[in-house]
Order: sequence, then structure tokens, then C-alpha cells
Amino acid sequence: MQTNSKKKGNALYKILTNAKVRIGIICLCLSGALWLFVALGKTYQYNYSIPVSFFSSDNPNQQFYCSDSVIDIHITSSGFDLLTSRLVFRDQKSIDIDVNKLSLNMQSGNAKIPMGFINSQVYSTIGMGKVPIEIMPDTLNLKWNKTYSKQVPLINRVKVECVQPFSSSEQPKLEKDFLELEGTREELRKIDTLYTKEMTLKGINRDLFVFVPVEFDHSSTNLNLPMSIVGMSINVKEYTENVVSIPVSAIVGKNEKIRLFPSSVKVRYKVAMEDFNKVNPDDISAYVITNLEKKKKKLRVILKDIPEFIKVLSIDPPKLDYIIQK
Repeated sequence: MQTNSKKKGNALYKILTNAKVRIGIICLCLSGALWLFVALGKTYQYNYSIPVSFFSSDNPNQQFYCSDSVIDIHITSSGFDLLTSRLVFRDQKSIDIDVNKLSLNMQSGNAKIPMGFINSQVYSTIGMGKVPIEIMPDTLNLKWNKTYSKQVPLINRVKVECVQPFSSSEQPKLEKDFLELEGTREELRKIDTLYTKEMTLKGINRDLFVFVPVEFDHSSTNLNLPMSIVGMSINVKEYTENVVSIPVSAIVGKNEKIRLFPSSVKVRYKVAMEDFNKVNPDDISAYVITNLEKKKKKLRVILKDIPEFIKVLSIDPPKLDYIIQK
């Protein structure tokens, strides 16, 4: 068996090394290449049908309706270009066109798509350079639901928990109090308020600017919220507490005279360190209002002239005993 195989191998080797045989093979290859070159250099016509769809990158939920969902592409060119185009077209399932490139008036509800724009999209999709193509139909009519906009108030539901002795000097402030909502008139009428996501930011000890998400049902096909996150600023200050003694006066009726027990109260308050020296206890006053006809056992203490930069935590005692003096 080995001897027979060896003999066959030697015979094949003799054939391949024969000068006439080699020349014949080379001539055959050259003639084939020449035929292919001549064939591909001729002008051919090729027709291709491909689906076309429209979308909005700014509003993914917007639906578009085209008069023709399939366009016919007629190409007249050399075999070289057609060979390339067919390879490209086999991988191209559809031509997807972003309407934002067209500067459409979204409130019109319809538009005619210029053929020049479609040609440019086809060229960029199939990668055929400047090969002349003909597209049918020559005009595409596009329709969609008319889009309107509405300014909707935004409610902040973010809470802040600071590390002691820090505290937020004011409520977290949203960058925008209103957001623009887009959609059909019917759907816009249903939305009166938007909300941030309900969340708590913990461990805060410095000023921050963060972005918080806006709660919105993106599954709705008739509404679009261009801004789905919003900036929020948090102002934080270091705070301390202090207690001052404030004398209490009485506002009494005509011919009334009372005596309070005790005659002063201790007011405990919180103030930012930077404002601590601004507090003057003499500027804060306390009083009670008497109405002897109602014969109340105790009178509630009321504070006034409280500086806006302090927060009263407690009044001790909150109510005072009294005796009527004659």
C-alpha cells in the first residue's frame, strides 16, 4: 500500500513539475482573472428593497407613520460597485432615520421628507460613495401625533441628614422649580405635578451640588420628559446650641394685675457658628396674654423678635403659673 501511494505521489509531482503543465495552469488562472475583470468592469443594474423607519433621539416614545415602509433602490453601476453594495445590503436590515436631523415642526403632525435627505441617508448606510442610485417612491409622507409642551411644577422629596454638629441651613434647593413636559394635549392634561425620587442623603458635612432623578413613567408612548434629572444644591453649616434667660412680661386687661412664676424663662436655641456672636439676648422678648375671665391655670409663653438666623429648640418652662394681684 505504501508503495502504491508513493508511486501516485511521484506521478503527481512529475505532472506539476512539468513545464508545459505549469504554463497551462498559469494561463488558465490569468484568463479566468481577465474574464472576471472584464465582467465586473461592465455596467449592470441592480434593484434592492429595504425597510425604512423613523425615530426621534430626543423623544424615543414618539411614534412615526410613513406612507411607505419599504423603499426600492435602483442602482446602475459597474460590477465592482454592485458586488460591494450587495455584500453591504445583506447585512443591512433597515434604514433608520433620526427626524431630529430634519428640523421638523413637531406641532404640525406631518411632513414631506425631501428625497435629497433620503439619498444622503442611503449613501451613508450602504457605503457606496458617489455611485448613482434611484429611489422609489420619490417622496415619503411622514405623520405623527402632534406634540405640545407644558411647564409642570417639580416637588422635591429629597431629605438630608447631616453629621453632627452640621446641619442644613435651608431646604435643599432644586435648580429648576418647573420642568417642560412634551406630549399630546390629552396626556398633558392628566399631569399637574412632577416629583423627584423619594430618597435620603445621609452623612452630609459640607456644601454639595448633586443630581437627583425625576420620577416619571417612561413607558407612556405619548409623553416625553427631556430632562429626567435635575440639579440640587445643599447648603450646610456647622451649628452649636446655647441657652439664654429671657424675662417675661404680661399683657393684661384693663384693671388687671398679675404676678408670674417664674418671672423668666430659659430659651434654648441652635445657631450657626458664624452667627453665634450676632445673637443679643436683649433683643429677644417673651410675654404672656392674660384673660382672667377664662380662668386658665397656666399662661403660655410667646416669643417675639427672634433673629431669623436662629432656631428655637425649647422654652423652659413653656407655661407659667400666676396669681392675681388686687
